[in-house]
Amino acid sequence: MSETAAVRFVRAIDLYIGDQRAEGRINSLQTEREYRYVLRCHAEDVDNRDPAYTNRDDVKRTLGRWQHPNTRSKHRSILVSFYEWMVEEGHRPSNPARQTKRPRRRPPKRYRLTRDETIAILEAARGSRERRAIRLAVCAGLRRAELRGMQGRHFRRPGWVWVSADIGKGGKERWIPVIADLEPVWEELAGLADDEYALPAQRFRDPGRNRERRDYALSPASYQAIWRLVKQAVSRAGISANITPHTLRHAYCDHVARHAGLQVAQQAMGHANLATTELYLSAPTLDELAHAMRNVTLGTRPEPEHTFQGSEVRPLKPKEAPTGIEPVSTALQAAA
Repeated sequence: MSETAAVRFVRAIDLYIGDQRAEGRINSLQTEREYRYVLRCHAEDVDNRDPAYTNRDDVKRTLGRWQHPNTRSKHRSILVSFYEWMVEEGHRPSNPARQTKRPRRRPPKRYRLTRDETIAILEAARGSRERRAIRLAVCAGLRRAELRGMQGRHFRRPGWVWVSADIGKGGKERWIPVIADLEPVWEELAGLADDEYALPAQRFRDPGRNRERRDYALSPASYQAIWRLVKQAVSRAGISANITPHTLRHAYCDHVARHAGLQVAQQAMGHANLATTELYLSAPTLDELAHAMRNVTLGTRPEPEHTFQGSEVRPLKPKEAPTGIEPVSTALQAAA
C-alpha cells in the first residue's frame, strides 16, 4: 500500500494481519478471527472506504455495537492497534481510536467452586470423554482450546502433560506436572497414538435413528461438545450455578496456588504475567472464608440449660430469680 494510493478497508485489514503475524503479535487462528471480526465490523460502518480518512466518530459508531464495557474495551484495543499500525506505516497523521474514551471495565463475575463442589464434579463424570474433559480441566488447568487440541503426543513424557505451542495461548508451550488425581486418566491417554485426540469428535453411526455414536479419533471435538461434557457432569453433581470449562481452570488455580504458591500457579496456568494469576486469587476461596470464620460469633447463641448424666437430666447451672437474690430452683423449693 503506497502512501498516496487509496485503499479499501478490507485490503488494509489483510495487510495489517500479515504484518502482525510476521511480528509475532498474532500467533493463532482464533486470535486472527477475533481481530478480523472487529475490523470487518468497522469496515462495514465506514462503507469500506479508505481507512486513511476515517475519524473518531467512525470509531465510536463501531464501538457502539457492543454494550458491555469489557467487550467494548477489548475491541477498542484492537482498533487502537490497527490505527497505530496505520500511523507507523505513514498512512495517517493520528490515531482516531485513541481519541475515544476508554470504557471503564467491570470486574468479571466468577463463580468459585468449593473443594467439595470440585470433588463432586470429578466424581459425577461418566464415560471416558467426560472423565478426560473434567480431569484435564480440574487437575491440569487446561483452557478449552487446549482441551480440544490434546493428542497422544502430549502425554509421552512420564509424569507430565505437554501443552505444545500450536495449541497453547499466544503460541507458548508449557509443561504441567501430573498430580495424583490425574494419573488414571493420564495413563489412559498415554496409550493413544501421537495423532489421536484425547477428546475426539463424535458422529452418529446410525443416521436417522441417532442411537449410537462413533468416535473419530483423528478429529477434535468441537468447542460446543466440550462445553456440553462439562455441563452434564455439573448437572449430575447437583450444582445449579453456571459452570464452564474455564470455571474448572479457576478451581485448579485456586488449588495449586494455596498448596504450592503463586509463582508455581503462574507457570502451571501458562500466564505471561504474575498479575494475571493474582486476578484469579484476588480474594480468599470460599473454603478459606469458612475456615477463617468458623469460630466467629456475636454471642447470641443461647447456652444449653441441661446436661445428661446417663438417663438423668440435670440443670447445667441454676438460673437467677427475678430479684437476683437467690436461684430460681431454691425459690421454687421454698414455695413448695
